[in-house]
Amino acid sequence: MKAAVSSSSVTSDDELSRPSLRQRVGAALMCLMAFLLLYFLMSGPLVWLEGKMKFSPFSRTVKILYAPLAQVVKSDWEPASTVVKSYVGLFKK
Repeated sequence: MKAAVSSSSVTSDDELSRPSLRQRVGAALMCLMAFLLLYFLMSGPLVWLEGKMKFSPFSRTVKILYAPLAQVVKSDWEPASTVVKSYVGLFKK
């Protein structure tokens, strides 16, 4: 006796094909946005940790990694510089 196979459990060749260019670009943009968001959100805690550790290799690494954000603050690009200053200021106390 054979069991009936439903059509929803069988995958077709179309479902197994490679993602389209639009899907790949969309996935790449979502990954980029997630990276930039995490990069920004980690800046505050890392500044706080850098201030507490007093370990020069760690301090140099944080300063190098976050040089682009420091450049935004130094060049006073509004409103980005205000946002960065406010967020990092939450962790400096």
